[in-house]
Amino acid sequence: MNACSTSVQEQYNFDSPLTVLTMKDIAEPTTGEESKIVSYAADDSEIASPRWASMLDQEPAKPTRYRVRRLLGFAKPYKWQMAGLMVAVALNSSITLVYPALVGTAIDDVIVRKNTSVLPGIVLLLVGLVIAQALLSFWQNYWSTVVGEKVVIDLRTQLYRHLQQLSLSFFQDNHTGDLLSRLTNDVMLIRNAVTDTLMGFISSIFTVLIGVIVIVAGPTTVLSQFNQFHIQIPASHMHSILNPATLWVILLVVLFTLPFLLSSVFLRRTLKKQLEILSEATRVLEETISNEKIVKAFTREDYEIQRYDTLARQQFGMVRKRAWIMGIANALSILLGLGGVAIFLWFVGNAVMNGSITIGDLAMTVIYIFIIAQPFASASNQYSQFQMALGAAERIFALLDQAVDIKDVPGASSLPQVQGHLRFEQVDFSYDGQRQVLHGVSFEARAGQVVALVGPSGAGKTTIANLIPRFFDVQHGRITLDGFDISQVQIKSLREQIGIVLQEPVLFSATIRENIAYGKLGATPEEINAVARAANANEFIEKLPQRYETLVGERGVKLSVGQRQRIAIARAVLRNPRILILDEATSSLDNESERLVQDALERLMQSRTTIVIAHRLSTIQNADTILVLEQGRVIEQGTHEELLALQERYYRLYTSIQNDVEAI
Repeated sequence: MNACSTSVQEQYNFDSPLTVLTMKDIAEPTTGEESKIVSYAADDSEIASPRWASMLDQEPAKPTRYRVRRLLGFAKPYKWQMAGLMVAVALNSSITLVYPALVGTAIDDVIVRKNTSVLPGIVLLLVGLVIAQALLSFWQNYWSTVVGEKVVIDLRTQLYRHLQQLSLSFFQDNHTGDLLSRLTNDVMLIRNAVTDTLMGFISSIFTVLIGVIVIVAGPTTVLSQFNQFHIQIPASHMHSILNPATLWVILLVVLFTLPFLLSSVFLRRTLKKQLEILSEATRVLEETISNEKIVKAFTREDYEIQRYDTLARQQFGMVRKRAWIMGIANALSILLGLGGVAIFLWFVGNAVMNGSITIGDLAMTVIYIFIIAQPFASASNQYSQFQMALGAAERIFALLDQAVDIKDVPGASSLPQVQGHLRFEQVDFSYDGQRQVLHGVSFEARAGQVVALVGPSGAGKTTIANLIPRFFDVQHGRITLDGFDISQVQIKSLREQIGIVLQEPVLFSATIRENIAYGKLGATPEEINAVARAANANEFIEKLPQRYETLVGERGVKLSVGQRQRIAIARAVLRNPRILILDEATSSLDNESERLVQDALERLMQSRTTIVIAHRLSTIQNADTILVLEQGRVIEQGTHEELLALQERYYRLYTSIQNDVEAI
C-alpha cells in the first residue's frame, strides 16, 4: 500500500514552508504547452499570464497619492537625517546658482571694464564655495547611503517578520520566486526612490525654484552679498531680467512637465508588468536550480532554456515599450526646452544689441537657463525610477497587507506543559472553503499512545497531521490537547510541544551541529551529541572529516536520505516534544537505513503521544489505535486485532501490504 497522498494539500511540506517548490512546470510539457511558449515568445503583448499572477496581486491598485505617502513613510524613522539631507541639497543647489553671477561679474568687471581689483574677491569666494560644496556633497552622499541601507534593512526585516507570521496556505498560493523577488528586487527599487531619486527630485525643485526666482526678481538677493568681498556689482544686475523672457521660463517649466504627467498612466502599467515578469523569471530560476536533478532526469534542459528565454524576451518587450514611452515624453520635453532656450536667447540677444543688458548679463542669464534646464534633462530617468518604485511599492504593500489568518485569538493563554492527551471532536476541514477534505473526524490518543493513520492517497492523513500544530484551522469541530482547545492557546506554546519528522527531511544549508541545534537553540555540545547517538547518527557523523562541523549543503544534498532522516530525528529528539508526528518517515529508505531510522524512531516514540502515517507492518501492528481513512472520513477505528476481525477495509489493506512484502 502506498500511503502517501498525492494531492497538493497532502504533500505540502510543513517543516519549512519557505522551501516548498512548485513542480507542476517541471513535468513533460504537452504539445499545447510547447506551442503556448512559442506564442509567448513571438508576442510581447501577452505578458503576465493569469497562470503566473500571484494571489497577492488580485486586489485593486491603491491611488497614487496613497502609495506615494506610504512609500515616503519608510523614511519616517530617519526624519532628522532626511531633514539634514534636504538642507544639504538646498544649500548645494543654492551654491550652484551663485556661479553664474560670478561669471557675469567677472566678464563685465574684469574682462570688459578691466577692473582687476575685484578678481581676488571672486577667486576667494569661488574657492570658499567649492570647499563648501565639497563638504555638502560628502554629507549628502554619506547620509543618503546610510539612510538608504537602513530603509532596506527595516523593510526587509518587516517583510520577513510578516512572512513568518503567515500560514501555510499563503505559501501554497504564492510562488517562492515571486516572494524572493519582492524581498530583493522590489525592496531595492524602493530604497533608490526613498533616497537617491527623492534627493535628486528635491535638488531639482530647489534648483528650478531658486533659478526662476533669481531670473524673475533679479539677482539682487545673491549679488548684494558680494559687497563684503569689495566686488562692484553693475546696476544692470540689480534689475529683473526681461519680463517677457521670465514669463516664457515659467511657461516652459509648466509645459515641460506635461509629457511626463500624460505618460504616467501608461508607464506605470508597463513597469508593473515588467516587475511581474522579473518575478516570474526569479521563480523559474529558483525552481529549476533547486530541482536540477529532475530537469536532467527528464532531459528538459531545452524546455527550461526556452521557458527562461521566453521570459527574457518578454522582459525585453516591456523594456522596449518603456523606452518608447519615456523616449516620446523626453523628446517632447527637449523640443519644448530647446524652443524655450531659442526664444529666450532671442529676447536676450535683442536686449544686448539695444544696450539694455551687458555681455555679463547675457552670460549669466544663459548659464542660469542651462542650470534650470539640467534637472529636466535628468527628469526622465528620475521619473522612470520613481514610477518603478511605485510599482514595486504596490507589490510590497500587497505582501505587507496580507492578512494573518492563523494567529493567536485575543486573550490567548500559554499552553502549559502537557501530558499529550489528544482529541479530535467532529472535525471538518477544507483547504479552499469549497471541497471538503475531512468530514466529522473524531478520535482520541491518550498520553503516550501511538495512533497510526492508514488509507489510500488523498484520504486526509497528512491533513490531520497538519491540523495538530495549527498549520491550518478547522472549519467545524475542535481539537484539544489535555483538554485545552488548541485554537484558544498561544500558537508558539502549542508548537513548542510538538515534534515533526517528515518523509523527506528538510535540512538547512549549515553544519550538522547547527541543523540538530535547530530543535533547541542554545543546546550544548553534550546535548547535541546525546541526541545524535539516540538517533543512530553519531556513528556516521564521527566518520566525516569535519564531524559535527560538516556543511550539509542546500537542503542537505551532501548527505544520503537516511543520514538526513537521522539528523531530522536528532533535531526532533532535542526538542523533547510531548506530541510526535511521523509522516511516513521511513518510506523512502533502503533496508539498512530503514532499520537504523526505525530503531531511532522507536526510542523517540517512547512515552510520547505519536501520530504516525505508516506503511510498515510493524508500526501498524504495534499502534494502540489504528484509524482507517477514506475520502476524509474515519471508516474504521480500533486495534490491529480488532480491525482484522472485522475483515473489511483494514483487512484488505493489511492483506495487500503483507502480500507485497512476501513478494519481495
